Order: sequence, then C-alpha cells, then structure tokens
Amino acid sequence: MSLAITEKLIQRQINHWNRFREFLKDEEEDGPTERGPVITISRMAGSGGRTLAVNLADRLSLSLQDQSLVERIARDRNLEKSVVAQLDENTINQAELWIKGVLNRRIFMKDEYHTSLVNIVTKIAAGGDVIFLGRGAHLILGDQATLRIRVVASWAHRLSRVMDRTGLSRAEGRAVLEETDRNREDFLRKVFKVDPNTTENFDLILNSDRMKPECMLETVTLALIGAQTGGRARMHSQV
Repeated sequence: MSLAITEKLIQRQINHWNRFREFLKDEEEDGPTERGPVITISRMAGSGGRTLAVNLADRLSLSLQDQSLVERIARDRNLEKSVVAQLDENTINQAELWIKGVLNRRIFMKDEYHTSLVNIVTKIAAGGDVIFLGRGAHLILGDQATLRIRVVASWAHRLSRVMDRTGLSRAEGRAVLEETDRNREDFLRKVFKVDPNTTENFDLILNSDRMKPECMLETVTLALIGAQTGGRARMHSQV
C-alpha cells in the first residue's frame, strides 16, 4: 500500500474519530460527562513505541504522559493536589475506588514512590484524553483503560533502530538494549509480579518488524474507534 493511500486512510479514520467525539459532546449536554480515551502503550526498547505514542497524541490531541511524569512524581509532592484540582467530585470519587483496588490487588511494593505512581496515573486517567507510555500503566488501570497496546520487534530490528537513532556501535547498542530490557522487566516483576510479555494484559499487540509507523497509527486509530463505539453500545444496552 502506497504512503499516499495510507495517509488518506489515516485521515479518514481521524475524521471519523473527531465526528464521534463531537457526537459524544452533543449527548453529554443532556447527561453526565463521559471521559475521553485513555490509552496505555507498553513497548520493547527500540521497537518504535514512543514514536507511535507521540504521533497518536499529536493526531488525536491527547496528553502524553511518559518518563517526565515519573520524574515529576519523584520530585514534586504537590503534584497530586494539582491533578485533583482538575477533577470534579464524582470523578475523584471514582478514581479513589480504582486506587484502592489497585493498591489492594495489583501492586506489591507499598513504598511512597510506587503508591504515588498509582495515585497519579489513576487520577490523570479519570480525566481522560491521555496516553500513558510505559511504567506499568496498563497494569495499574487494567480494563479501566480504553485501549492497552504493546509494541514489539525482533532483536535485530531493535538493535538497528537504536544504532541509527543514537550513533552507537553495535556493541554499545547491544549493551543499551540489554540494560533497558532488564530494567523494565525488573520493574514490572517486582512491582506487579507479572511477566512483561503476558499477552492477556493487552488489547492490541503490534510488531514493528512488519508494520511501518503510519500503518501502526492507522491500526490503533481503527482499534480506538472500535473500542469507544463498542463501549458506548454496551453502556446503552445496559440502561
């Protein structure tokens, strides 16, 4: 498929998504406010997951929360207050229920940092219109997320990508990948007691060996529209 055709398909789906968001806004005038999409992206180092997150956030006007959020949690004790100030009472109450569930069932290290991570991720998610990149957000939020994505690639592809991006030698690139993989896996195993590659924790797994960035973007856009419209239909069927 040519790039021009792919771009047209992507734009068509984005237009579809924007029309759907306007539809929800119109409906919300007569009912409670519904949050925007919440997307989590987990990725292998060098697989292109960050590129997907940035492109998706840009196209759909979503907030991207990544390593900068983690750094801010570590240094800013007033972060939670600033997040809470953006939420209404009903949203805060719902977020508190999620947090209790996560801390009771899913997180195993109860130190201040990890508890803060759960609190902040959950409260930001309660407001919607956000993408979380890494840090176990797919495990913190579980099925409260609209779409949980995993981006994977072969070792050779990831190594080549890291070398091209950083200018490192093959040996240096290999060391970076091994250390990054080890750190991410250790974090998820210690905090959540799970295998990082457990497939049932994701709604969509993308292999960047076989999919170009624009193709992954199109696929995620379609999946997101399906998740949102499907969720809306299920909600209506229960009323």
